Amino acid sequence: YGQCDTDLFLDQCAQNLGTYNYIKSFNISVSSKKKSYPEYSYVFSKGSKYMLIVCDQFMNEGKMVVNLYDREHNLLASSYDAENDKYYPNLIYSCSTTGVYYIQTTFLGSKGGCGLCILGFTKEECENTND
Repeated sequence: YGQCDTDLFLDQCAQNLGTYNYIKSFNISVSSKKKSYPEYSYVFSKGSKYMLIVCDQFMNEGKMVVNLYDREHNLLASSYDAENDKYYPNLIYSCSTTGVYYIQTTFLGSKGGCGLCILGFTKEECENTND
């Protein structure tokens, strides 16, 4: 299939961060010939809220899904709700434990695809616990 040029839609997708600060983007290119689940690690900090934005090109009708795992690879959040067959353009995670987290991408339907995942963060609003 054609070239995967995520630079063409990086700026457009990054606008979806809103008030979140851009950290980095992960370029995803998966061939339909082999099943692949690109995975990236990043250290999240306690007290921060993270947003993962899903941006894909529908070259082969494969829809990109982003999953977030903790250090033991327990699934914390996903941009796809299999039970309701619903896709979400982003996912938000409030970090309660500093550590390494894993961002895994895949394209449903094993057709491969092209996309990027943008990671952003913001500090949680601190609640006053003093009465």
